[in-house]
Amino acid sequence: MKVLVIGGSGYIGSHTVEELSRRGHDVCIFARGRTPLRTHHQVSFIRGDRHNQQDLINLRSQGFDAVIDINSYSRDETQTVINAFDGYIRRFVHLSSLAVCQQEAVPITEDEPMIADPNAGYAYDKAECERALRWAYTKNGFPFVSIRPPCVYGQRDYLSRENHFLKRILAGDPVIVPDSGATPIFAIYVKDLAAVMANALTADGIDGKSYHVAQEEIVSLRQHINNIAHLAGTEAVIAAIPSRLLERLGFNMVHFPYSFPDEPLIIVDSTAAQQALQFTSTPYAKALRDTVEWFLERGAEMEPAIEDHFPPLMPRSREREIVDRYRAAVRELEDRLTDDWLNEALPKL
Repeated sequence: MKVLVIGGSGYIGSHTVEELSRRGHDVCIFARGRTPLRTHHQVSFIRGDRHNQQDLINLRSQGFDAVIDINSYSRDETQTVINAFDGYIRRFVHLSSLAVCQQEAVPITEDEPMIADPNAGYAYDKAECERALRWAYTKNGFPFVSIRPPCVYGQRDYLSRENHFLKRILAGDPVIVPDSGATPIFAIYVKDLAAVMANALTADGIDGKSYHVAQEEIVSLRQHINNIAHLAGTEAVIAAIPSRLLERLGFNMVHFPYSFPDEPLIIVDSTAAQQALQFTSTPYAKALRDTVEWFLERGAEMEPAIEDHFPPLMPRSREREIVDRYRAAVRELEDRLTDDWLNEALPKL
């Protein structure tokens, strides 16, 4: 197939382009050209701005069979693409997010209602993208399929949660986790996501549908950090601090790695994607090993992490100070409570 990938030069996009090329598709990237292409495969490139309707309309003459949209973050952005390609392609694959679901049940299935609160920010905006696609499908049969991943990890991740932890582990710094760190992370390996989007190009009977995709294993945040440390040949020093205190100290909890304040337990049901899109999950141990080794080979401190894009998280020097003072205060409190208890419990002479 001749496939256009909108946003194919970025993190997820580059892996998708490589997967498509490996399968023999004729791939063309449409992007602004600000990010260097990161693929050794032979692909075409068209420079343009997705916000410019005419730039997209000009692509019609290229005769694409399908379009994969990696970086649509608003209804207007999605509608612009619909307007350009409605009636001109056989399949449109939209990269959505599990965040669009209201998450009222466990596990989360595709039957969950979508976020309808404009105050929900990113989640609402991505839900609006899907609503635009659903209306286009209802109105004209626009052949879309929406893929909903949770957090995505892997090589080249410029928002890497794993490298956030790895930097601190290698420096011998404590890794702060909100509360106990026992809450499961929910994620998908980037190459698995790229594969399922490639599968979505040719699968039958999926037009107008959305699919959840997530790794099979359930791993707690604490286990995840310890596993990263083990792969780096060392041990992690984990400092569990109540989230309410971290917020008072100035941490941006929304962008704290794998921290989702006020959210219920999240378990993703990927059954529909397994059946309709032949989705399979790389074993967690292999996916994490490949990810950590990629950052280690390039130097973890030289590569970005999530805090580089979503400040303000505390500087690491401040993190160390907070951990030391918190632990000292906890010890002091424990000693005082112990002394008080013993003084009350021991018989008076």
